[in-house]
Amino acid sequence: MILDHAYEIDAVFDYIKDKKTLLVPILCSPTLHASINSVCAIYIYTQDDIERIIPIQHTEQLTGFNEHLQRFLQLENIFVHDKKAWLQIGGNANVLDIKTLWWYTYGEAYNESHYPTSAHTFYWRRHPSLIKINNIIPLQKHLEMCQKIRHYAWPMCMNAKLDDSYLKFNYTYPEVYSQIESNGLCVTDEFRMPDIRTDTFVYSQYNYHTSTGRPSNAYRGFNFAAMNKEDGTRSAFVSRFEKGALFEMDFDAYHVRLIAKLIGYELPANSIHTYFGKFYFDTEDLTEEQYEQSKQITFRLLYGGIDKEFLEIPFFRKVNDFVYELWSKCKKRSYVETPILKRKIYKENITNITANKLFNYFLQALETEVSTPKLQQVLEYLNGFESKLILYTYDSILLDVEYSEAKQILPEIINIMQRGNFPVKCKVGDIYSKMSSITL
Repeated sequence: MILDHAYEIDAVFDYIKDKKTLLVPILCSPTLHASINSVCAIYIYTQDDIERIIPIQHTEQLTGFNEHLQRFLQLENIFVHDKKAWLQIGGNANVLDIKTLWWYTYGEAYNESHYPTSAHTFYWRRHPSLIKINNIIPLQKHLEMCQKIRHYAWPMCMNAKLDDSYLKFNYTYPEVYSQIESNGLCVTDEFRMPDIRTDTFVYSQYNYHTSTGRPSNAYRGFNFAAMNKEDGTRSAFVSRFEKGALFEMDFDAYHVRLIAKLIGYELPANSIHTYFGKFYFDTEDLTEEQYEQSKQITFRLLYGGIDKEFLEIPFFRKVNDFVYELWSKCKKRSYVETPILKRKIYKENITNITANKLFNYFLQALETEVSTPKLQQVLEYLNGFESKLILYTYDSILLDVEYSEAKQILPEIINIMQRGNFPVKCKVGDIYSKMSSITL
C-alpha cells in the first residue's frame, strides 16, 4: 500500500503502536553518505503482514509527507534495516538493528547487494550524476526492493534472541561509529577521489559486522583503514579549523598488552619491546638493531605460533597455554565467546581454522571490545566542544583539534585512552602526512 493522503499518517502510527514492526528508510541517493543524505520514502511492515510505503519526497506522491518525517524517526522499539544510517538521518537510538541481528544470528556479514531490482540498477547506471535519483525510481520498484529485505529480515525479527550481548552491541556500536563517520574528514583539492568529496569533506564508513568483529573502514573504493603513508594519500587531509591541527594517539604495543590482560600477566608501563628484548638477547641494554629485532620476534610469536625455545619465557608460556585452552573449548562446543560482550565466534565461520587463527580472531574481537567503549567515552567528553574525533584505525585515533581547546581536552582524552595500562604515543601536525611526535 502506498500512502497518498495526510489523514492516513495518523492511522499508521495508531496501527503500529502495539505491533512488532520493521522500518526501512529509502534514501534519496544510493551513493551519497547517509550522514549528508535525505529520505526519499519509508517502508513499514508489521507482524500481521501489512506493508506500506510512505513517500517523503518523491515525484509520484500526491501529498508531501516531509513534515511527518520526524515522527517516523522518533519511533522506538522497532526493527530498522541499518541502525547506523538510521542515526545519521536523525533517527533515535532506541531501535533494534537488523544488520547486527543478522551478524549475531548467522555469524557472517550482512550482504545487501542482491536487494536492488533491475530498475534500480538501470536508473543508477543511466544517471550517475543525479544526486536524488531514487526520487524518480517508481515507488513500486522501491516496494519490491524492500520486500526482498523483509523476506530475509522478518523471520529473524519474529524469532530474535535479544540477549544481553546483542543489546549491548546494538546500543553502543552503531551510535559510536555513526558519530565518527558524521564528523567527516576535511580534505584539500589534492584529494585523489573527488567523486566522494562533498564541499571540503569526505566521510568514512565503518563495517563492524566482519568475521573477526574488527571494523573495516572503506567508502566507495577509498580505504580509510589503510591509507598509504608513502604515496601522498595522507597529504590531502587537514584540519577543518582556521586555527587547528590534527592530533593522533597511537596505542603502544596494543595487542601485547591486550594479551597480557587475557592471561593475567602484568607488563611494565614502559617499552614492551625493551622488556622482551632482555629475554631474547640476555642483556639489559639493547642496541637499536636489537630493539627492532625484538619487535619482529614478539609479533612473529604472537601471530605465527610460539616456538618451543620461547616457552621458557613466562609470558609466552602463559600465552601458549591460553591458545590451546581456547582451541579445546572451540572444538568441544564449536564456538568460543568473546571476553567482554560474550559474542559467539563459531568454528564453522572461520576458514581453514587452526588454534593460532582462532586466537587471532579472538584477539581482534577483544581489541574492538576494549577500544569501542573508549571511543564512546571520548565522543561523550567532546560533546559541546568544536574539536572532533574523526578516525579510528585499530590501534589509533585521529582528532581534529581547535587550538583554543587543545590544552583542556587533550590531557583528558589521553587519560581516557590510557586507562587500563594502555599507554599512547602522540603526534600532531597541520597535514596528516606530516605528523611530529609530541609529549604532553
